[in-house]
Order: sequence, then structure tokens, then C-alpha cells
Amino acid sequence: MKSRLKPAAPEESFRFFGTDPDELSRALSTAASPIKVESAANQAMSFDCEFVSAGPVSFGFCTYEGDFRCKLEADSGKFVLFFPLRGNASFKRGNETFESKPGRGFISNGPALGTVRFAGPRQHLVMIVEENEMINRLHRMLEMPVRGPLDFHPDIDLTSGPGLILKDLAEATFSGLAQDAALRQSPLALSNLTGAMTDLILETVPHHFSGELARAAPSPAPRHVKRAIDFMHANISRPISLGDIADACQVSVRSLQKGFKDFKMTTPMTYLQHLRLEAAHKELQQASPALSVAAIALKWGFGHMGRFAVDYKLRFGQSPSQTLRR
Repeated sequence: MKSRLKPAAPEESFRFFGTDPDELSRALSTAASPIKVESAANQAMSFDCEFVSAGPVSFGFCTYEGDFRCKLEADSGKFVLFFPLRGNASFKRGNETFESKPGRGFISNGPALGTVRFAGPRQHLVMIVEENEMINRLHRMLEMPVRGPLDFHPDIDLTSGPGLILKDLAEATFSGLAQDAALRQSPLALSNLTGAMTDLILETVPHHFSGELARAAPSPAPRHVKRAIDFMHANISRPISLGDIADACQVSVRSLQKGFKDFKMTTPMTYLQHLRLEAAHKELQQASPALSVAAIALKWGFGHMGRFAVDYKLRFGQSPSQTLRR
């Protein structure tokens, strides 16, 4: 039986089903992140999947039969959580293999999903969170720039505690989007719900920044740190120096550096660069394709294009040119 795509609501949900591994490959792949599906020798397979979008967070409900593998061939720029309802799957990441079955979930680490083997019958719900959304929410929780991979611990206990809550919320959200679409009539409630789920993942699934989140809430930043941040916002596109910021706050450079280290866990200039990256990202999202990445980068104080591209991808999970083309 040939696979068929059925877009129930354009750009919001779609369903595909069939028996051809190549059709499943095409359905699961994007231009930037191809996925290769290979069935075991002489093994028949079938699939029936429905995906729904809620902005930076999406959900999918999939049923599979047969023995086959899926291999992620490029950085997806997304985190994928698997909530198994029936059957087994194994996720190979580097030299490690993790089993996924009812009661035991799995979370990918963006580009490090690796290879997945399904031994049908298999049924699972997935929650897909854009890397940029995850990092932005973590940044707001920590009140400091986030650099480097999150590196989630892949196993999630779904039988109790936060894992069970996540699973129940994912099922309820998918149902509200895919069946009666009731949640689509309440965009604010939907945004709050998916945001709360993303925060719950960050707060309860161990990752590289869990230690920072576990610390007691910091004391309010001193006045000169707040003044420095206000000055940065007011002069974000101007070539200001560390001395300029210190003078504007009427403190020494040393006091300014200590204030940011103690209350923002970074340096003043790194914090300024973070603000400028945010500004460049916002303009790239809204700009006409006729504008160049270089022009936007220069506007926001980035003179070295190579360094800008590296820092931008670390922060947002994609290159500046990919953001501009969207």
C-alpha cells in the first residue's frame, strides 16, 4: 500500500500512513535534517503517524509494525521526547544504547539522536521542542546567557513523578489539538501549557545546567548591575567599551565585573554580546531576504562574520542564513 499524506489543517497538522520505508523517510525528513528509514531484510512494515504543531512545540502519535531502523543524518535543531505506549525501541547514541518501552521514556539531545530501531508492534507519543525554545526558556530561568549543549540524561521514568505528569500532559495536549482542536481556540492557554511542559523538562530531567537551576534564587542584583544592563539596552548598536559601561554606572571596572560575576554568572561584555545576538536574531527573523547577514551583523556590532556565525549557531541552533531564509 502506498503511503498517503493527509494534511488535516495546513501548517498545523498532518497524517501519513503506508508500508514503504522510503515514503516514511520522506515524511519524517526536512530539508535541513534528513532521516533514513531501512527495514530489516525480508521484513514487512507499516506506519500510521499524525503530527500536530503548537508553534515551537509539536506532538506526534505514531503506530508502527515490523522491524526497521531510523537514522538521523544531520542536526535536527530539536529535542524529541518519546513516550512509549506499546512495544519496544532502542536508541543508539555513540557507543551507548538506551531501551524505550512503556514506563520508560527517552529524550534526544538535539543533533545527537543517532539511530533508532523499532521492533513492532510499536506505538508512542512524541513531543518535539525546538532547540531555540528550550535554550530561551532556560536563559529566562537562569537570568544569564546559556552557552554549550544541554546534554540531557536520556532516560525518563514515566511511571511516577514529573515523568508521569509530562506523559499525561502530552497526551492531553495532542488530543486537544488533533481531535476536537479545542486548544486551538485558546492560543494563550496553549502557549502557557506548552511553556509549562518545557519548563518541567528543564527542571526535572537532568542536564548540564541542572546544578545552576538547583541553586537558591539569587539576591536581587545591585543597582549598578541594573544600571549597566539598562545602559547596554540603550546603546546596544553602538561601539561601547567596558570602561564606557562602568563610567555610565559610576563604578570601577573591577566592581562592575564582580557584580556581573556574582549576580549574572558572566562578564559584562559577554552579557552585552548576548543582548546583541538576541537583537540580530530578531531582525534576521523579520528581515527581507534581500538584506544580507553581514549587514545585519555589522548593525549589531559584530565585525567578524565567522565568529558571529559560530556564536549565533551555538545560541540559536541554526546558522544566521538559515534564519534569514525562513
